[in-house]
Amino acid sequence: MGRAMATDIEPVFVLTGSLNESEEDCRHPDKAFVLTFNYAQVDVNNDCRGSEGAFNLELPEGSAFLQIHDAHIAELPLGFRLAFSPFAPAGPSVLSPAAWERWQSFASPQLLVESVDFALAEQALIHPYGAVPKPTTTQPETLTAWLHITNACNLDCPYCYVRKSSARMNETTGRQAIESVFWSAQKNGFRRVKLKYAGGEATLHFSLVRRLHAHACKLAAEMGLGLNEVVLSNGVHIRPEDADWLVAEGIKLMISVDGVSELHDQLRFQKNGEGSFDRVAHTMDQVLLPRGLRPDVTMTVTRLNASGVADVARWALIERGLPTSFNLYRQNILSASRTDLALEETSIIDGMLAAYAVIEAQLPLQPFFNGLLDRVQAEAHSHTCGVGQSYVVITHTGKLAQCQMHLDSPVSSVLPDDLLPLVADGPLRNMSVDDKYGCRDCEFRYRCSGGCPLETFRATGRWDVQSPNCHIYKTLLPAALRLEGLRLLKAHGYVS
Repeated sequence: MGRAMATDIEPVFVLTGSLNESEEDCRHPDKAFVLTFNYAQVDVNNDCRGSEGAFNLELPEGSAFLQIHDAHIAELPLGFRLAFSPFAPAGPSVLSPAAWERWQSFASPQLLVESVDFALAEQALIHPYGAVPKPTTTQPETLTAWLHITNACNLDCPYCYVRKSSARMNETTGRQAIESVFWSAQKNGFRRVKLKYAGGEATLHFSLVRRLHAHACKLAAEMGLGLNEVVLSNGVHIRPEDADWLVAEGIKLMISVDGVSELHDQLRFQKNGEGSFDRVAHTMDQVLLPRGLRPDVTMTVTRLNASGVADVARWALIERGLPTSFNLYRQNILSASRTDLALEETSIIDGMLAAYAVIEAQLPLQPFFNGLLDRVQAEAHSHTCGVGQSYVVITHTGKLAQCQMHLDSPVSSVLPDDLLPLVADGPLRNMSVDDKYGCRDCEFRYRCSGGCPLETFRATGRWDVQSPNCHIYKTLLPAALRLEGLRLLKAHGYVS
């Protein structure tokens, strides 16, 4: 029942429950309407892509409906309210004052009568009386493959999980890897393939990336599958001709930025000990942006750089309008000795809230919620990532792994025609949030999905419990949801 509202920035959906109501009806707070945005169309790149395949709720016709009991509510300007159901399919909703009053009436069972009632039902803010909401998972449409192009890198980041060497993928191995990915996608009913060219630093071998891209395009055309690609980079070694090629081929780019100036240099330094921020900034402002190439920016938040999250938010999201994500540091074998990187709740929360304040002060119109907090997504999902379902990792030697942090623990030394059974049966257990103790009754369970399973297992020795970062999520999610509510109001002209 969504109806797209025209803007110069991006599509924003106004849900009124009736296709007959005019846009002008939704310009007056005294009208009963719901504002929301479908985040499924927003692809924010970082090392881990959240699980694709939001679930659906089937709403029986003619039944009386009741207010959902565990919705998250927050006050917004002008009498608007943020209302967020655990079962909301695509993100939080903003209720006009009249819609808020109507929602309140569903404290006792009511029939769906007014047009706004159907919008409330769509957003799972009301549900059939006497029936417990039961989400139905949907088949993921995209099979994502991480191609580990090389172990080599021109930086020496202390939290990196890659054992550095000069080893790299050869073209024969790369072509075989891509063929296995496409065959797996076709056999399992996926509609598209997403390839992540990663390392190490994949741009050190740009000629190989180009040849593998050509092979992937050929296979996509032959099999009738869609193709999305992204190059993951530190931003130090991207030449103008490489940027031109990325633009011409429609390939996305993701760049890591761990602070501004000295703070970035403290964590992302070159082999000779010199910092890399100036080179990244030059790449961004002199090579990429002038060509219309707008990379995604990702920040790994540690105890050392938590105070700089606000600066990255300002530098990347506010000043340059780039999709930006903030992700929590995950300890690995190679970084275990760096105790100064370990997360400390107070510093992480304070740093993130400072970033949210920067964003609120200069609120962007473009959607940004999916990057605001670690692997959290606006759209409903039951698994934190696609491991075991829609995600594979192929090493530079052609071995198959479940996750890029398991490069040294492959599940197979060969690549069969169907990769998914092997990654599904691997040792890393990516469980549904409904099967995790401490998560089942949380109003935010279908947004964080219990956090990274590897991090949970490292900290607890179990796969079936909540994340060790649960308190961070629960503290920051209300603030992140409020920012999305304010963005919706600004996108529709209610606040400046």
